[in-house]
Amino acid sequence: MASITVSAATSASDILSAMRSKMVSAKAVEIMFTIPGNEGSVQGNAVLSGASFMFHTPQMSVWYDGKTQWTFLNSSKEVSITEPTAEELSVSNPFAILNSYHESYRARRLGDSDGRYRVELTPVSKISGISKIVIFCDIKTKWPSAVKITFDDNRRIDLRVDSIKAVAAVPSSTFRYDAKRYPASEIIDLR
Repeated sequence: MASITVSAATSASDILSAMRSKMVSAKAVEIMFTIPGNEGSVQGNAVLSGASFMFHTPQMSVWYDGKTQWTFLNSSKEVSITEPTAEELSVSNPFAILNSYHESYRARRLGDSDGRYRVELTPVSKISGISKIVIFCDIKTKWPSAVKITFDDNRRIDLRVDSIKAVAAVPSSTFRYDAKRYPASEIIDLR
């Protein structure tokens, strides 16, 4: 009975802060994830360190070094280079919301399910293009376990965390596009 009382007293802000603390206290975080879709599931991996991240799926790869983002499309071999806003980062890296939720979102705790906390984030600004984000947190480990983003046009991205762990520091080159490993047919610089 005591654990139920403690769990019920945990606010949305407490849950988000615990997840953020867990993520930023690690030198780097390695994530294996699945994005279900109508044409089958897509599996990928990510490495996050501070504000920097790298995501790979069979369709695309994204690198962000804290300022510049490179998006490589495997089908066309094109690389787009941008300096994304906080809202744009939440689309390319759903875990980036943990860094900006205080300023950009209103948080509300939803009912728990399957040993997970659920927190709904609604954007303060209508300009973001995001209608809401629901982030799930494992009650015991405090690691994120899923993220669901719903856009204003009703498109959704659901990301399920298959595994997540803290790892040793990784070189900063991990978060930058490497033309030798991913030769591009075209580079589109949108900065």
